[in-house]
Formats: sequence, structure tokens, C-alpha cells
Amino acid sequence: MSQAFSAAATTLVIQGGTLIDGTGRPPVENSAIVIQGDRFKAVGKNGALEIPPGSEIVDVTGKTVLPGYIDGHGHWEDWFGELYLHLGITTCVNIELYQDGPWILAQRAGTNSGKIRGPRLWASGQALGTREAEAVRESARAARGEISVSSADEARTAVRKKKQDGYDIIKVNEFVPLNWLAFVVKEANELGMPVTGHSWDAIGSASAGIGGIEHIWSVGYSSITDDQKRRRIGADRLLRKIDAEQVGAHYEVNHYDHIIGAMVEHGVAWTPTVAKWLWPLSSNAERFWARAQEILADPAATKYFPAAFPYTVAQTRNRFERYNPEQLDLAKLAHENSLEFIRRFVAAGGILKEGSDPPQGMAGLQMHIGMAMDVEAGVPPMTAIQAATLNAAKTFKKDKDFGSVEAGKVADLAIVEGDPLKDIWATQNVKIVVMNGKVVDIGFHADWTNPIPAALPGHSVPKEIEISPVVVTQGSGSTLLKVKGKGMRPYLTVKLNGNDLETRFVRGELEAIIPAHAIENVGLYFVTVASPGTLGQQSYPAHLIVRFRD
Repeated sequence: MSQAFSAAATTLVIQGGTLIDGTGRPPVENSAIVIQGDRFKAVGKNGALEIPPGSEIVDVTGKTVLPGYIDGHGHWEDWFGELYLHLGITTCVNIELYQDGPWILAQRAGTNSGKIRGPRLWASGQALGTREAEAVRESARAARGEISVSSADEARTAVRKKKQDGYDIIKVNEFVPLNWLAFVVKEANELGMPVTGHSWDAIGSASAGIGGIEHIWSVGYSSITDDQKRRRIGADRLLRKIDAEQVGAHYEVNHYDHIIGAMVEHGVAWTPTVAKWLWPLSSNAERFWARAQEILADPAATKYFPAAFPYTVAQTRNRFERYNPEQLDLAKLAHENSLEFIRRFVAAGGILKEGSDPPQGMAGLQMHIGMAMDVEAGVPPMTAIQAATLNAAKTFKKDKDFGSVEAGKVADLAIVEGDPLKDIWATQNVKIVVMNGKVVDIGFHADWTNPIPAALPGHSVPKEIEISPVVVTQGSGSTLLKVKGKGMRPYLTVKLNGNDLETRFVRGELEAIIPAHAIENVGLYFVTVASPGTLGQQSYPAHLIVRFRD
């Protein structure tokens, strides 16, 4: 049956490909997708739709057409934009950031309007937490902060402030008491804002009305019946006393079904994010690694990828390479326990959502890795695709406009080489992206920069450093400076009064050579540690004194 259109509107037609529309319906071979403006006008079989004269035709015969992907668990950085587009991601759900304030809202306005290259953003800003969470204050999570509340009333006030400021989502961390969470959810729902977050008790969180639960460990902790034990393990993970890669060995698999039953009953979506910690144990690990290295080697992309990026991509792999046999056995058990929850959750009718959860790993690509690991767990490929499309849109109450290829919705597409229903890894083999009804450039560009840059997260650079020596004598020549700090990394650089020094990483510390000419004058000098390729990301200064010679 044909349908007529007005030729006055600009029309884009994607035709000939096999369409997987995100709804779960069977694929449509030799499909036609008619786009007018930024919306899908009609979707069907090629030849069954009347094409308006003057339409732009894009022939994608032999390729698979999917909805534009939604990274359902992102932590946005200013240089992610081209990486996301390259991987077919047209929406990033920014669940928590390192600030509440104008920067992420300006990023959202820029990407949504096309003035910043990248996907549209749905933003939460900082999560709601509590002042009593000492483990958070001492962990890497402290770098991005939280909105600390001490009562249900304060929590509701924070929700209203989020709405007033223009955020899309409320995120809560696991330390918010369940009775407060119920008030947060009620307030947020009245304001039309979805709520997602961490949990110690997924059954209690589901009963409180939360819309989404993030991470395998949230449901994994919940399986541990001894409340003190689960909280101790959770705190130890935050403090890195237990690796996240091994914590799953403590999950109590025989309690999974009670948790899953409550989540399914209350319609709670769940994001495993297992790829972040466990991808080296996947049967596809070498494919994952090869694709990441291919992206890292792109000469145009390396012009703006920060120095920290290759390190964060390799972080999980490096940790596994250091494991002794006992540690590796724990990680393998954690992997088995994690995939078992995924398998049971989906089999019971749970709403699976996927996301990449950077910075550890590669933003965007880790979402695709997660989809592949879901399939390894026994999830049907069609469901894995929905986890990164329609299910993510539903979780955040955006499915009226996003998540599937249906008439009336915003026209976002990822067009790939290969059949992801036969090999789910084809989802990342993106050849064409349509966003807001327009074909977008998915290449990397050496001259691309975000016009509203920001520093990398605080955990990439130690906040406080110690130096040795702290005093040198005028005219003493070049000096070896040793620099200590929490979380030193091989990519960091030592600076003296803002100028880079020759730096090397030695056994968890930095060593830098101060040339003689740099300290020939008496005075107070400022030593900092910085992350190359970023703006303003450096430690607090340590002070080096150059004293008079005797």
C-alpha cells in the first residue's frame, strides 16, 4: 500500500538494507525508510512506499539498518563526540558528571543543536548521595563529587533544583536510604524525571519505585544475604581493597531469582556494565582489543585523544595480566556469576539496558562489547540490540521520540556492515549514521576540537603531590626530582612553573630532570603534575625552594 507525501519538504530515503527496527519485530529485507525533516515519515518494504520527487536516495543494499544507538550509561568528556559518532551512537545518557553546573548543560545544548560534533546528551549532573558515606569520600568516585543530603526533605529539594536547572535524569547512589529513595522517586515522577542509580538492595530499590539500576555489582551485592558483609565488600571495592574484577566471586547465585522477580514485577531496567571489568574473559576478547587498537591508531583521532586514553583503554587488560592464578580464578568465578544473572534476568522478562561506563575502557565501544557479552550470556541478539536502543529510551522516558525506527520518531540510524543477528559484533562495524534526519560524518578529524572544552576527571591526576628534594642550592646544576602522589600514571608529566620537564614513570612514582638553567635563580618554584592533552588538569602545586649558595 503506497502513501503520498508533500514534495515541498526535504526528503531523505534510506533504501535496500535489511531493517532491524528496534521493536523486536522480525527484520525487513529490502526496506525503505522515508525521512522528512528530522522525523521518520514512513517505514516499510522498498517499492511499497511512494517516494516524493526530488528525494535524496541513499542505497544501503547489503547492509543492516538499525536505530541510532543509545549509550545508556555514559560519563561525558569533551573529546568523546567523534568517537561516539564513529560507533553509531546518536545519544549518550550522561549518568553523573564531575560537576553540577553549566558545563554539561552547555555541552547538551551544543550537541543537540549540532554545534558540537557528537551525540545528543541526556544529562543527570551529579548524583544524590549522603554525607555519611566515608567510603565514597576516600575512593576515586570522590573526584566527581555528589550532592550530599541528610534527610528526605533535602533529597526532594535537590530533585526540584535539578528540574529547575534543566537536567533530564536523577541519579542516586547506593548510600541513599530506601525510605528517602521513595520520596525522591515520587518527587521526580511528579516532575516527569526518571530515576536510576546504584543499590545495596535491589529488591528494596525496586519497591521504592526506581526506574533503573546500574551495574552488575548493584544486583550482585543484593544477592549477599548478610547485610554487613555486602556493605563491607561494597566499601572495599570502592577503596580498591577488592578489585571490581573479582568482587563477583562473592555473589550468592541461589538468591538471584528473588531479586530478578522484584525487578521484573516493578519494571526496573538494569545495565550490567560487565564489559568494563570482565571483557578479557570473553571469548571475543581479542576482537574487542583489536577494534580498540584500530581506533587508537587512527592518525586523525590521536591528534585530540588525551595522553591518558590508551592507558584507560588497557587498564582492565593490564590488571588481568598481573593476576596470579588465585586472583584469576576469582575473576573467572565473578565472570560466570555475572553472566548467569544476565541470562536469568532476560529469561524472566527483565528490561536489559546497555552502556559503556567510561573512563575505564573505551567510551562507546564498551557498549558494543557489553552487547556481545550479553549474547555470550545467552541473551538473544535481538534483545541485545534493544538494550542499546529502545530499552534505553524507555528507561529514561524518551521512547515516544527515540529508540526505534517507526513513523513519527526522530530519525536516527546506524547502518552497519554485517548481520548482528548472526554475529552481534557487527553492531560496531558502522558505515553510515543518520542523526536528526541528516547523514553525518563519522570520520575522525585532526582539526576537530570541542568549542567548550573541560578538563578530564580529577582521578586522572593526583590532587596532592610530594617532591624530593624540596630545597636545592643555586648553581648546583641539573637536578633529579622525585614526585610521589596517589594514583600516579605512566602518561603524566611533571611541570616546573608551568613548563614541561623530561619525565619518566618508575615503580609508581614520577622522576623528572630539572635542567640547570631552569633553577639558576634563587626563588620559590611551583611543581605540578599534569595530564598531557587536557586543559587545566593538574595537581595542586608543591613548592621547590632554590636557596642562595654559601
